[in-house]
Amino acid sequence: MQQRTSGSAETDSIAFEISDIDPKALLKGGAKKAPPAEAKRPDLRVVQTDRLPKLQINSAPDPIPQLISDDSPPLDLPQIDANEDVSAEEETTEVAAIDDPENNMNVEPEYVDEAPALAPSAGQFEYYGQVFELHVQQLVKLRGSGGTRRFEVLVRDAHADNEFGVAPERVVQDSHDPSANSDLDRIVVEQLVRWMGDNRPAWEAEPASFSVNVGMGTIADPKFIAYVAGVLKNQKVPAKAVGFEISEKSCVEQAREVDLFIQACEKLGCHVALDDFTMHHNAMRWLGSPALKFLKMDAKITAVAMKEKVPQAMVVAVTQASKVLGLSCVAKRVDTPAQRDWLSAVGLDYAQGFLLDQPKPLLRLAEPAAK
Repeated sequence: MQQRTSGSAETDSIAFEISDIDPKALLKGGAKKAPPAEAKRPDLRVVQTDRLPKLQINSAPDPIPQLISDDSPPLDLPQIDANEDVSAEEETTEVAAIDDPENNMNVEPEYVDEAPALAPSAGQFEYYGQVFELHVQQLVKLRGSGGTRRFEVLVRDAHADNEFGVAPERVVQDSHDPSANSDLDRIVVEQLVRWMGDNRPAWEAEPASFSVNVGMGTIADPKFIAYVAGVLKNQKVPAKAVGFEISEKSCVEQAREVDLFIQACEKLGCHVALDDFTMHHNAMRWLGSPALKFLKMDAKITAVAMKEKVPQAMVVAVTQASKVLGLSCVAKRVDTPAQRDWLSAVGLDYAQGFLLDQPKPLLRLAEPAAK
């Protein structure tokens, strides 16, 4: 190996070259070993540091923040009067700015917790944090007069506008849920029967009976009718004054449970009404039950019976069949005088709707009638 030294005016650099070696001599092992003084060194390449960019180091110290001394003049801040009243215009502007986040992106809306629910008053009850009360709507006779007054018991939100008789969503969900418990219907029965026990003149002087819509979960509860029997006994209310409405949907989907429920009602003495009746074959089997007293036709049929022949024929057929079976036929949601007159001419016994009787709180039945 030969050592070659090269230099320049700018830097002192050293480079090494490897001398040519005969390859054949390497394969045969005949190459001579280099003397120790000339041992093989790595190929080092000198980096010329003078070509690297130089770092710009700012040697100036960081500025020290100036503190406000006691000798500094006071800041010019606006004076705020704590007793000054805020005008209505300013309040309105502030509320509008909060309610309009699109035009006020830097304003965060204020979230106010909902007011706590009011405690139930007389005739009301609480169910899952919501306050309800019982309303009743009378089934008006279309033919004849006198006899027992018939009322349907309705569950309504105690603090909502009940002008249109809309059932609370929670009540509707529970009524169509077979897995729901019977707690709500138990409360309704207990509230109704207690009122009957405390206000006997309101329903005994002019005989009246009340029917309660029961959900699918209540129908499946084998202990519900036993509970009803205990409540009736405690308040000394006759069982014939209380009945239950079973939807045709339950008859189709819960045939076994409906059969046991109607048998228990018959044994106790409570009457039964088939609600939303459309002549489904699965519901026909209970038309001969002694507990069955009413057929309440589906409002979708009676509402168009005056215009369409098939619904009209169904109304006439159910009406005539109910007379043969000794049942009372009821039309629901009768909202026009023409509809009421036509149903009366066909032969229906009762009609139910806002045109004939507005739902009202149960407590009002005990009030003296206005002269």
